[in-house]
Amino acid sequence: MAQSRQVTVVTLRQDEPVRFAAEELKKYLERMDQLQVTVGPAPNRAADISLGLFEDFGLPAPSVRDPTFDDRLHVDVQGLRGVIAGSNPRSVLFAVYRLLEQAGCRWVRPRADGEHIPHCDTSALRVSLDEAPSYRYRGICIEGAVSYQNMLDNVEWAPKVGFNSYFLEFLVPYTFFDRWYRHLNNPTKQPEPVSIEQVVEFRRGIEREIARRGLIYHAMGHGWTCEPLGIPGLAWEPGDWEVRPEVKHLLAEINGQRALFHGVPLNTNLCYSNPEARRLVVDYAVRHVEDNPGIGVLHVWLADGANNHCECADCQRYLPSDLYVRLLNEMDAAFTARGIPTKIAFIAYLDLLWAPREERLVNPERFVLLFAPISRSYSRPYETDLSGVTLPEYQRNRLRFPANIRENLAYLAEWQKVFPGDAFTYEYYFMWDCYLDPGYYEAAKVLIEDVKRLRQVGLNGIISDQSQRSFFPTGFGMWVLARTLWDERSDFDTLARDYFAAAFGAEGEAAREYLARLSAAFDPPYLRGERTRAGNRNVDTDSHVWILDPAGQEGADEQAAERLRTIPELIDGFLPTIEANLAAPDLCHARSWEVLRYHADIARGLALAFQRRAEGRQDQARALWEEVARYVQRAEDALQPVLDVFEFIGTLGSRFR
Repeated sequence: MAQSRQVTVVTLRQDEPVRFAAEELKKYLERMDQLQVTVGPAPNRAADISLGLFEDFGLPAPSVRDPTFDDRLHVDVQGLRGVIAGSNPRSVLFAVYRLLEQAGCRWVRPRADGEHIPHCDTSALRVSLDEAPSYRYRGICIEGAVSYQNMLDNVEWAPKVGFNSYFLEFLVPYTFFDRWYRHLNNPTKQPEPVSIEQVVEFRRGIEREIARRGLIYHAMGHGWTCEPLGIPGLAWEPGDWEVRPEVKHLLAEINGQRALFHGVPLNTNLCYSNPEARRLVVDYAVRHVEDNPGIGVLHVWLADGANNHCECADCQRYLPSDLYVRLLNEMDAAFTARGIPTKIAFIAYLDLLWAPREERLVNPERFVLLFAPISRSYSRPYETDLSGVTLPEYQRNRLRFPANIRENLAYLAEWQKVFPGDAFTYEYYFMWDCYLDPGYYEAAKVLIEDVKRLRQVGLNGIISDQSQRSFFPTGFGMWVLARTLWDERSDFDTLARDYFAAAFGAEGEAAREYLARLSAAFDPPYLRGERTRAGNRNVDTDSHVWILDPAGQEGADEQAAERLRTIPELIDGFLPTIEANLAAPDLCHARSWEVLRYHADIARGLALAFQRRAEGRQDQARALWEEVARYVQRAEDALQPVLDVFEFIGTLGSRFR
């Protein structure tokens, strides 16, 4: 047996992300080659590879606008000697992963079975990089149903592919864990309820892992309209919550009543023209950021849901966005007085799509605009020509929202006239829409075009609001999102060849072609209901789910039926290839083929169910869907890390009601 070579890795900084980066380098180098890697701080150590910031090596100052938020890396490693540097501690970790990527490492999904780590002679490694990501905001936000382990797995995976931010919604992200541990939408599993206190501990553990990697921590979002009143914002479901008499007058007045909107605290707005209501929120925000100094970006949004704004005489005098900006200015003033540097993200979303007429942000450097086009379609990418778009006047509590991406972007353009500062978008590719493209391929073509056009519409990145288990049948869409946010020049076909080779091995290109054909045959625009409905969407404010017009739900469409009829034969033709690779020697490849085998059964069932639906045979379609649902529920233990059964059944089941 060959003797292991000795390699010394030295950290010139003791920031936790730099030390973590060194340990990651050690872990993967030792897996790749016969090496014994020693890691330690600089004093009295001769280094083979040194890790630190640009200034530690006398490198020219990195050309970044804000070293806290902007990443730049420098790698110069020849053989196993050289320098790995970053513009901030997080960027040192990115530099390590980029070095390893150049050596052939790939992380196609979270967990050990998603890692393709080659065995190679690392002494031949020659890597010279000096690069910065194309976009500042590259992140993932918690959604769906999750276990604590799911979250740890995702935070571990995110920086490996270039994400720099993680967002935990709400003061306590209880609903996302509750869905999993109670096994909602899966009656075959026994509920394992968790308490609010347990979820608080989960949140703290996740925050530690975010900090360990130096990721930018985004926090809160909805909840500001109930938590300061002592009413928990835990979920979108109604409940029997007590509203104390001394705060009831601060709730929005709707139809002459001040009460929780449909019984849901998260969906309940306040009377924002009332200075007392705004002061309560501001004071709560000050306490929250002082108690949680690790927050990099504090999201301050109003209530979720739509058509729920206050109708009192004072509020009626203003657009919701005018009163919102007034609240934000008061929060900024309070932060400034206390020396709090935390950035505040404000949102253009639902009623707040209509930009303010009167108010303006006094200190724009404090703020970043979050554009959240939740009602858009994913059948077409961002468009840069907005000529001819006419936006409707704001009508309090009688709104419908556009599915057309041009109209959504026209609302953004109106906001940018009054706020020319930093902005990014909040997208929902992997929340619900991914289940409407069962091959996970057609939608990725739209996604990459979205990212490539962000700069043209004045946006500086994406936070993806999504299920944390969006890797079924592959993580290709997530890969495209991460890699194109890192490099907007990325080519779709090049990314696809790279990803499928890493995920599936020698027959990766065959897997790619199969899923591309499958994705097109499912006809995602049909599954979205877009050929048979009007151009607007509405929101079910009780369930927080966007719903189609009734015509779209009926679903008869002979063109779609014809495409769907081809799917069983397509699957049958590829099954021998899947089964021949189930015993692949590489763990990552074997798991990819195993997931694809489960997917083949599910895709066949879905194709038959949607075919009957497209033929107008709704009762048969519903019965076939229920068979698919039962199969997925029984298979959940095998698929849990890659498929969110809660969201899968909730989204697709709505098409067969």
